[in-house]
Amino acid sequence: MNIIYKGILFLFILFPISILPSAFSSDYPYNNSSNWGGTGLMEIPTARIINDGIIRFGYSQALPFRLFSGAVGIFPGMEFGGRLTELTNIPGGLGSDYGNYKDKALDIKYQILPESKYLPALAIGINDFQGTRLFQSQYITMSRQIFPIDITIGIGTNRFKGPITLPPANKIGLFGGFEWEIIKGFNLMAEYNPIEYENDKIKAVPEGSKSPLNAGLRITALPDVKIDLSYQRGTTFGFSFSLEFELGKPIVGKKADPRIWYPVDRRMFEERDRQELVNTVRKAVTEAGFHSVCVYNEEKNLTVELENNKYPSNQKAVGRALRILLFYSPKDSKMLSVILTRRRIPFLRVSVTPDYFEEYILEKLPEDDFFDHIKIETIPFKKDKNKPEFISTPDGEFDYNLGIKPDIQTYLNDPSGFFKCKLGIKPYYDSTIWKGGAVAARLDLPFYSNISSSNPDLPDPVRSDSWRYSQDNIALDYFLIDQVVKLSDKTFGRISAGYLERMYAGAGSEILTFFGEGNIALGIEWDLVKKRKSSSLLDSYNSYEHTILGNFYYKCLPLDLIFQLQYGRFLAGDRGWKIVASREYNTGAEIGFWHSKTNTGNFSDQFNRGYNDKGVFLSIPLNMFTTYETRTKYGYAISPWTRDVAARSFHWQNVFDIASDLMPGSFKSDLKKLKK
Repeated sequence: MNIIYKGILFLFILFPISILPSAFSSDYPYNNSSNWGGTGLMEIPTARIINDGIIRFGYSQALPFRLFSGAVGIFPGMEFGGRLTELTNIPGGLGSDYGNYKDKALDIKYQILPESKYLPALAIGINDFQGTRLFQSQYITMSRQIFPIDITIGIGTNRFKGPITLPPANKIGLFGGFEWEIIKGFNLMAEYNPIEYENDKIKAVPEGSKSPLNAGLRITALPDVKIDLSYQRGTTFGFSFSLEFELGKPIVGKKADPRIWYPVDRRMFEERDRQELVNTVRKAVTEAGFHSVCVYNEEKNLTVELENNKYPSNQKAVGRALRILLFYSPKDSKMLSVILTRRRIPFLRVSVTPDYFEEYILEKLPEDDFFDHIKIETIPFKKDKNKPEFISTPDGEFDYNLGIKPDIQTYLNDPSGFFKCKLGIKPYYDSTIWKGGAVAARLDLPFYSNISSSNPDLPDPVRSDSWRYSQDNIALDYFLIDQVVKLSDKTFGRISAGYLERMYAGAGSEILTFFGEGNIALGIEWDLVKKRKSSSLLDSYNSYEHTILGNFYYKCLPLDLIFQLQYGRFLAGDRGWKIVASREYNTGAEIGFWHSKTNTGNFSDQFNRGYNDKGVFLSIPLNMFTTYETRTKYGYAISPWTRDVAARSFHWQNVFDIASDLMPGSFKSDLKKLKK
């Protein structure tokens, strides 16, 4: 009982200090990882939050708990995390090869109020809100910096309900602690940890903790690397390591674009050879790194049509092309326009008068005034049949994309081993062969794979036997032809045929319509596929499966969020919903998750019945690692189980991915990049 009184005294001292005024308002330098991966001290959360766009990976150990964790700032004020907890003193129950018991958990925290001069930071959170919920808790916490000390006090339920409780019905508990930066790079920590381990659903510490007071030292080994040493539960030494970095931020410098000096030749139209003018402009735009470049001159207007395969930002690409147009445009030009294309299909036109653009880039015109005079519109479906007076087009130009994707595939939760993986490379090639048409191919060249399974095959497997396709044999990942057609100003269709992915070959089609500024899209897709043989490069089985799915997309531009909702029939015949949500950061990196809810009653096995397919994915821009600008991204995904529920064949490119960033709303969302 004495230790409870000490805890009460500890919190009683912290509370009045935590509400004192502070001169600091940033979460730094106290927004660090707890043992379980969320921002906190050791076992308790603080009101601090990981910064937007920062991703953090961590490992901690205070036996019998061993944790592998990750957290990311999904948008300002919100933190999302996941962790794998291994209980080293409890068998997994799936055989000796599986090892110790392991539990997966997801956490989320939202900072309601950032710290201000008079108010502490305030946050709410839910830990382990999905799955088995062995370690679930809910909490409200506040933190206050009185530099160099950061003080936290909070209340929680479930696992955070300890000996010190509050009404009603003693279901709410108190916790608190502080972090003190004694010298730069060395922080002392102390906390009152309310967790009663003897009451956990799985009792890894059946005797409970000897003391609720934990203490630790946090060391900044490198700017983004933290090492924690701690003494917990009155009996156990702990260790923790965390690494964080900004998603997509280039780690090497970029070569600067050649500077464009202007004006150089601003002679009037009547003094210029117009055919020579458009030829010269086209050569300059092509040399700047753009593809499929056409230049038009009608009356006193100059237009360049191009495909941006270089810059991650379409706005930056347009700004670069407008500078080149301005460089060569006659003084009496009325309008400069850039048309953005993809697969030689025109999508978007950006137009501005030369005088306004020149004053803007010379910073003689305020941004708001310039934005009011720039015109952004989709290209009409029916083109004017009258040809421009002067035109310069590609002559036998051949556009292609060649590269190598580093590959890692994971296979989790098999009785023969919890974690298995495959490492290798995937050389790929794609090329636009005519307007809207493309051919694409990719090989799978593994270096290492230990993926196998001791589970028997389920009846009529759709995805549950994917491990057979992830072994160490060379394979043709995909080889297909893909055609996109423009059906109206904002309606597009797609037809694909060939080896669509490693597991399926066949054909598919899609129609998608964008509404308004292009932030909402509605469409339907259909696939007819047959399963490929895992042991063969090209052979497939004769049985066919099909999907028919309705698609709804919504792009929330202020937060750079994309929501996709699908409904229909999936490959295994189950019908229902699938939601995909993602956030794209200004660095080009993208992170997201998917979750399904389908009628699984048609499955005869216990593994698929009642299961909801789910997982997370990450898209990493190659721009992080190159000295040159590139739009290439590499996507990776991880799922806790491989099941047949809510399965569909993969698409090399879908209409939304091709067209959504070339809609007016997306382009207008970040016009400041025109000046970069």
